[in-house]
Amino acid sequence: MLTSIRSERLVVISDLHLGNPFSRGRHEAIRFLKWAASQKFDICINGDGLEIAQVSFSKLAVEMPEVVQTLRELNKMGCNVYYIVGNHDMALEHFLEDWGTLKVCPFLNLLSGKKRVRIEHGHLYDPFFVSYPTLYEVSTKLAGFLLAIHPNFYRLWISLEKFQARLRARKTGIIGEPPEFAEAAHEICRRGFDTVIFGHTHHRGEFTLPEDKQYLNSGSWLLTCDYVEIVNGHAELKTWQKKSA
Repeated sequence: MLTSIRSERLVVISDLHLGNPFSRGRHEAIRFLKWAASQKFDICINGDGLEIAQVSFSKLAVEMPEVVQTLRELNKMGCNVYYIVGNHDMALEHFLEDWGTLKVCPFLNLLSGKKRVRIEHGHLYDPFFVSYPTLYEVSTKLAGFLLAIHPNFYRLWISLEKFQARLRARKTGIIGEPPEFAEAAHEICRRGFDTVIFGHTHHRGEFTLPEDKQYLNSGSWLLTCDYVEIVNGHAELKTWQKKSA
């Protein structure tokens, strides 16, 4: 099982949710992946790239062939593509191995320059997911039903999470996230990492941890096209500028 790699140039994206009724980012994601490979970046899709929990099978059937073909093209260009399993694509835990065009991993320990970077989806630090797994599954299915009715339900949920976070007396992480995510990132850094990158929450942001350690969340591609760029160990949060067709 692959968990440790070295790469001097790597981009991290998460939460594409291809196959979700709300997902509209397939074409833009493919443009981004091709651009990244042309710039000699390796690529990490940090969980929930595919939507299985809230899947529209007809939508996934349309989107998957183009994505698979793109991954083959990237592989021919010498680009390594790593796929970390998330909570909406947990069935992929049965395929934790190197598939040639895609290396499926539970997490990644990256050595880049002189920095150690931990990349994982982050759902294991979600207090709702961990404490109430059955309720979480039910709410996920309900959310999928609401998204099929109207995408504004998603925008409302993200806004409510940010509003709730701003009500907290002190800032304990990225706006919109429970404090457990920054706490988990801090604990991981205490084990020898310099930077931690999560996805899962869909809240793009970065937070400075004690001893100048770094926690970043690459957000999702459901509203904006955000990613983390790592060059020689330096991690920076960026937004992909959409291109015209």
